Amino acid sequence: MKDNLPLFKFFLTSVYTKPKHPIVQVLLILAFIYIALQYCVFTFMIYFMATPEVFLFYSFILSNSITYILISYFAISVVFSQSDFSIFAHLPISAKRIVMAKIVSAVALPISVVGILSIPTFFMLLIEFNIGFATKSIVFLLMINILITLFLLCVLSMLNHFRTIFMNIVMYLMVRMTLILGIGICPIVYFWINNVETIKLVLAKIDTSTIASLSASISDILDIGYGFAMQQPWLEGIFPLTAAQSVLYFSIVFLLCFVLFNITIRIIASKYYEHGSVVNRIEKTAKVWRRNTSWSNYLQREYWIIQSESYFKLQAILGVIMAPIGTVIYLMVIQMNMLKADWIVDNKSSLFVYMILFMSCMNNISGTPYSREGKYYASSKTLPLEPHKIYLAKVVISSSISALSVIISYIIYMLFEKNDVIMMLYLLITLLLVFSYNVLSPLYDKRHPLLDWTNPSEAIKSNPTVLISLLYGLPLLIIIALLHFSLLTFHVSPWISAVIILIIVTISTITLFYKNRKGYVTN
Repeated sequence: MKDNLPLFKFFLTSVYTKPKHPIVQVLLILAFIYIALQYCVFTFMIYFMATPEVFLFYSFILSNSITYILISYFAISVVFSQSDFSIFAHLPISAKRIVMAKIVSAVALPISVVGILSIPTFFMLLIEFNIGFATKSIVFLLMINILITLFLLCVLSMLNHFRTIFMNIVMYLMVRMTLILGIGICPIVYFWINNVETIKLVLAKIDTSTIASLSASISDILDIGYGFAMQQPWLEGIFPLTAAQSVLYFSIVFLLCFVLFNITIRIIASKYYEHGSVVNRIEKTAKVWRRNTSWSNYLQREYWIIQSESYFKLQAILGVIMAPIGTVIYLMVIQMNMLKADWIVDNKSSLFVYMILFMSCMNNISGTPYSREGKYYASSKTLPLEPHKIYLAKVVISSSISALSVIISYIIYMLFEKNDVIMMLYLLITLLLVFSYNVLSPLYDKRHPLLDWTNPSEAIKSNPTVLISLLYGLPLLIIIALLHFSLLTFHVSPWISAVIILIIVTISTITLFYKNRKGYVTN
């Protein structure tokens, strides 16, 4: 084990070093502070609203959620990254030792963060129970988090083992992201399917007239989740743990962690050199670009540009999560009956459509695809790359980020509010408009890219193109929204209105796409 310490230190120091750019440092610090404050606020709210058993249960849920989100990121950026291959490939170090160090390094930060955030929970359990129970619960919580971490890594390692069967890396990355999201939302969907009527009944009775009534309503919602979980055979009677149960559950969790840890190491190590050679041959060696370069190469080029700077990755993440956050807030407003106007209540689904549309389009990714290239922009001129394919690749990447945000938002909305067929029409309209917007928004940046930047924030925050790009894509969205609401105002059926808008949007999208593509080809 002592021989592995230098490897652990290498990955820990290379992954968790302070970002180079001040703006990224500030944003990272603010993000950690925000998460910590939110976690503590939720913890204290649950503590004062629920019984000790319910509080303990939701402490596990909150902790597990934070762990899953963090390990999803570090699984991608550390465990399955091949950036270390060029360093270790020629050294006399076995693949198993390298992979073991990567896994331990990737797990270190999530578990450390959750451990720190669990300190208030420990003292609350100490007040309600005793020091033995509090210590036992926190240790068990951390072990469950390690189990969740290793389970996700094991599943992703199986997918990674067969990555060569995918046609290109973009397809593999999409499947991997879908798998991560699918595993994460499965418990939520399972809970919703089995308790949809009860949840709707409780939400309909929410009383916000006083703090006491609101607290009682939230407590009822918490009881639904706790009661449903305790009905599951594998959780029944787990809270609180007796001495015999503690030994049994600790032993089972430890054994599962040990098995998953070793399976994951073996799976990843078996393909370490094969995948490392392939990926580094593509990313690190000189490329010979030909006129018949496959479409996936252009998409990979855009993917590498976003991956080249942490600030660009942060903007992409924000572009994905902002619309779902807006959806959650909008649902809370609806469920609490805060929308008083009858017209707004009657057209709440249409309002949701355009709220999500504007939130997913008006980000910093769509309007600055050429400026983000910076020093890499010259390669598009010196290498025999086809300009219209570069443009389309940028449109596809920007549209994919926005589309992922839209789809997640619609899933949340359809789970908790409305899930009929017309919402599928609205989803199709939204996706087509997102694509149309991303076809138009890069046009100014293509002609006037801001390439002379040293800090990546200058390519976005200090770039007037961000605002100017809105003038290209925003008018189309506004016209479609005004037309749709005009039809609804004149009491045209929602179905007929949706079909009319879908036809108009489809025609406009096809026209814009072929017009811009033809313009590139002729130029």
